[in-house]
Amino acid sequence: MSYISDMRKFVGHSPVMATAAMCILYDAEKGLLLEKRSDNGMWCVPGGGIELGESLEQALAREVREETSLEIADPKLFDVKASVHMVYPNQDEVYYTDVVYIVEKYSGTLNPDAESTQLKWFRIEELPENIMPTQTGYVEKFVRMMKL
Repeated sequence: MSYISDMRKFVGHSPVMATAAMCILYDAEKGLLLEKRSDNGMWCVPGGGIELGESLEQALAREVREETSLEIADPKLFDVKASVHMVYPNQDEVYYTDVVYIVEKYSGTLNPDAESTQLKWFRIEELPENIMPTQTGYVEKFVRMMKL
């Protein structure tokens, strides 16, 4: 169980606040790694909520490992976005503060978990149109930075 799952026992679907560590995983040869969510079919960057006692970097590494099977190293802070509002298909409501990192060092073999149906590298000039609206701001900011 996770902290948010535990809290849901008390608050039901009511809005909660949480902090999430998000990973823009970039490979100069392959591009940007995105995962296709199993709950809504949209593409997103790997990441998720931090658990009690975790640092942001620990949560980032755990989430990337869980969602992609990759081990990451040397995350660089990129952006912080508050009031990221999510209503999940089960009607759980969360206001996240996304702490976004860029990661270019990783190892392992891609293998999606139950949260996603597909993992795919996209060249930054060929990103899919259906990226999570809550993430398009920092994904677009990253693309602009890479084109400079």
